Amino acid sequence: MKQERVYHIQIDRFFPMRDEDANGNFKGGCIKSIIEHLDYIQGLGMSGIMLTPFYKTAAYHGYHIVDFEQVDPHFGTKADVVELVKEVHKRGMVIVADFVANHCHKSCTLFADGDHRDWFCYKSNGKYKCFAGIEDLPMFNSKNKEVQRYLTQKALDLCGMGFDAIRLDHATGPCYAFWKYFVRNVKAKYPNVRLIGEVWGELDFKPRNYVRYFINKLRYDAQEARQLEYVGIFDGVLDFRYQQFVCNAAYKEKAIINNRKLQEKVRLHFARYPTGFQLWLFLDNHDLNRFMFECGGDEKLFKEGIFYSQQQNMPWLMFYGTEKEFTNDKSIFDGTPYADERVRMCLS
Repeated sequence: MKQERVYHIQIDRFFPMRDEDANGNFKGGCIKSIIEHLDYIQGLGMSGIMLTPFYKTAAYHGYHIVDFEQVDPHFGTKADVVELVKEVHKRGMVIVADFVANHCHKSCTLFADGDHRDWFCYKSNGKYKCFAGIEDLPMFNSKNKEVQRYLTQKALDLCGMGFDAIRLDHATGPCYAFWKYFVRNVKAKYPNVRLIGEVWGELDFKPRNYVRYFINKLRYDAQEARQLEYVGIFDGVLDFRYQQFVCNAAYKEKAIINNRKLQEKVRLHFARYPTGFQLWLFLDNHDLNRFMFECGGDEKLFKEGIFYSQQQNMPWLMFYGTEKEFTNDKSIFDGTPYADERVRMCLS
């Protein structure tokens, strides 16, 4: 079976069509530009694309959603998105949307109007809970039935536009009851749409089964244990554990191809998941150092990591700019505010 290779696009930074002002740090990338560069993407050997969120947003990256109904005018219109989906499908490719169910921006009407207070989480002192300590991002109360219905309908809207899969941002935030409702209702109407969770790190994570989680954490690794908790919930997860294996091999062992230690780790890792559960492989993304940085600028190691990933029988995501060997000068984890800008440069 031919590997599915998906090109991961940060919409605002992909071949910007116009200059933008500094408000929100928008650079001018849009949906129409992606349509115009489908030949380029397909020429890289990609069989699909994955977008960052495109709804109206307070920030260029799309994760600070202001309105779940409207496409952000910086990116285009709903008609543009529908056209992109059609053009992708004409080429026999797949297209993946990115959906944020955990939080919104504080200027979102749902939060700002004060009429939906029970749609959000509050502390005992009356202050609202916010994602990652960012006061601009109030967290939804995912146990609220109205919240479950509303956000599920927004995902159904994406399915209705023709998306083949949905990346579920910060999947460890919403409760399992939310995801059970969400998955059941999406699958009832769109059984072939794949739901792929971003399960990464400790933030907001609660295990479904504490005993199983702590046993898996002792036997394997905390990230592995977290991913395993979502088997039976989603169709698959973004495989951060695989990314860690390959980056560690590049950093510590300076070898990827013919690295038997790495191969055995990956083999055992894959074997822990049931057949049919998809582990979406990647080497970097918008929240991580560029893979070339992890390779210390070693072009041979960089190419080995890509080749090795392309040999696996799992979907593989390539972050935009990898084909140009994009890297960052400093780690984005050095404590500098907005350091992730170092890996979100424009491709032009």
